[in-house]
Amino acid sequence: MRKSSGKAKNPRAICLEILNQIEKRGDHLDRLLSDSFKRYRHLHSLDRAFLTELAYGILRWRERLDWVIRHFSDIPFERIDREILNILRLGLYQLQFLSKIPSPAAVHEAVELAKRYRGQKGAGFVNALLRSFIREKDHISYPDIHQDEALHLSILYSHPLWVVRRWIQEFGFEQTLRICNFNNQISPLVLRTNTLKMDREELLKRLKEKDLSPFPTLVSREGILLNSPPPVSELPFLKEGYFIIQDEASQCVASIVDPRPGERILDACASPGGKTTHLAQKMKDTGEIYALDLTKEKHRRIQELCHRLGIKMVKTILGDATKPLPKSLRFDRILADVPCSGFGTLRRNPDLKWRRKEEDLRRLSELQLAILENLSSYLKTGGILVYSTCTVFREENEEVIERFLGNHSEFRLDPLREVLPPEYHPFIDQGFFKTFPPKDEMDGFFVARLKKIG
Repeated sequence: MRKSSGKAKNPRAICLEILNQIEKRGDHLDRLLSDSFKRYRHLHSLDRAFLTELAYGILRWRERLDWVIRHFSDIPFERIDREILNILRLGLYQLQFLSKIPSPAAVHEAVELAKRYRGQKGAGFVNALLRSFIREKDHISYPDIHQDEALHLSILYSHPLWVVRRWIQEFGFEQTLRICNFNNQISPLVLRTNTLKMDREELLKRLKEKDLSPFPTLVSREGILLNSPPPVSELPFLKEGYFIIQDEASQCVASIVDPRPGERILDACASPGGKTTHLAQKMKDTGEIYALDLTKEKHRRIQELCHRLGIKMVKTILGDATKPLPKSLRFDRILADVPCSGFGTLRRNPDLKWRRKEEDLRRLSELQLAILENLSSYLKTGGILVYSTCTVFREENEEVIERFLGNHSEFRLDPLREVLPPEYHPFIDQGFFKTFPPKDEMDGFFVARLKKIG
């Protein structure tokens, strides 16, 4: 039985709460962290940074941490209580990866958490395992690279075995090693200038005046890379709506849509609104953008972002992108930023590694095709349909487009070189826009631009 405590929760206790919620409900890490910062107002900036490090670090390295737990536990791994398992991960991550944390402090805090959640028996188990690791950490046996190179990478670099096997088959061992290593790095903070309020040069100047280190991104003409940034909650000009946080690869999608002022645009699966608002910027907030998504909560996020950025042209539609829309609606351009496995974004979303299964790819590809099939009927002749994912698997990318074009002779792949500026051209591959980590130092994205010709 869980015991309550009157003390204000510290970062370790809040991290445990987040890990438990991910296990039980499959919630997204970034949303849980944001909610925690709002809920636990007593946390100062160092506490928030420590909480972020713990949560992201544990999820990045979960497979390796679990290997260590299996090595030292006298209880079969599958029978370990879920909350105790997360406490062990929390303690081991500090012992194995955070050298500035004194080992006694990491053990003591983990034992206290176990005592609070599962009493003396749970505390004793946690104490024994963590102290065994401290004594014998140099003698842990990891999978031999010569016997099973996929298992070796899976455990040492903490990726699902099925993903590692696919990448080794497609790219070879050395490239897979680079991909896994890249995915375990902390993602850079990239901003997208709100050009409705100021241009990028002015924002760069203002950020430098605040003693930050901003640099213009090389591909997106609105992007700014921040070196050694403060916590997001302390960024200047965020509340004023001068920028939003958006990876550079994601920023490229709006340029591929290439909307014009006065047009009517549909952004399907639009929440949280990053691409929606980017389209609005490029249209100078003139025309109509319909942002389609499933729930009122997702609509609220889009509306809040539009309000912060000063955008008035966006209308939200509550609905399913696979189901009929109002019959009167016809669009000049449609962006289908479809649900996907998200495996191009593992640096910033390490929880996806453990949420997605290989069998999900087929289910997702059927959903993606169904969205294209439905939305295509609402596009005007001569209009543009853009398909976008943040994943790296062919089943969700090229194969979906090939199947769609096989069913629709009235569509063709539109040449990207005629639309995009020269800095985008190195990322055009067989008619598609593709970024792939670590080669491109961005999230992994796939974008296809289709034109309705009849």
